Amino acid sequence: MKSTRKFDPKVDDDNWSALFNTHFQNLQSLNAVSTIWINGFVKLGIDNSRRPKADELNLAIKKYTPYTFVQTDDNIIFEQIDWYTMIADYKMPMTNFVRTPEELSYCDEPDYWHDVMGHVPFLAQKDYSDMYNLLAKTYIKAYQNKRTDLLKQLDFIGGMIIELGLIKELSGIKAFGSTFYSSSEVFEAFKSENQIAFTREALHSGESYDRHSFQGKYYVFDSMEQLTTLIAEINKAC
Repeated sequence: MKSTRKFDPKVDDDNWSALFNTHFQNLQSLNAVSTIWINGFVKLGIDNSRRPKADELNLAIKKYTPYTFVQTDDNIIFEQIDWYTMIADYKMPMTNFVRTPEELSYCDEPDYWHDVMGHVPFLAQKDYSDMYNLLAKTYIKAYQNKRTDLLKQLDFIGGMIIELGLIKELSGIKAFGSTFYSSSEVFEAFKSENQIAFTREALHSGESYDRHSFQGKYYVFDSMEQLTTLIAEINKAC
């Protein structure tokens, strides 16, 4: 899917500031910021004053992980196999517009705000970036071997964990999913009645991420080690 929306340098920085101040305040009010995310965030020089450019992010992250960010001309939702093919090569495509203040709570098109705030800080952390690269390579392997059963499990991880997961830390449950760093859905995720302990059985549930609405159900997993081990096991089964 392509969009006609494009960067607008005259207004993007103001929109970025409004988004940053609102969402960061939301996350702090819930004590939801994960150690993984904040440790990556402080490495990147991102702040509330303006939209960072892809080449600036590339310069900042190269000290920490091999990822590069590829600025695209179009706003497009990649097919899973195309997305993971880039991620397997330590590349992440960046969309081409910043949502408006009217879309503060949610924007169902993937935008630059979500790309930067939701994904880039995590990818600045080596354990996360290695996990995500393994997920991509595992997805490609399952796709090539026509393992639809394993692709379903990997789609669950990509949607319900990478985008919408919660992680246990010493100071409590934190936001792990990238969506929570760019959307007010974080408020739904931090209602205790919406939180569910992750189990291996959930992988076979058939649940997937619906980008058009809040999910209302959020899985809590134990650690990065748990997630990486799970993906490695699926990789061996391909």
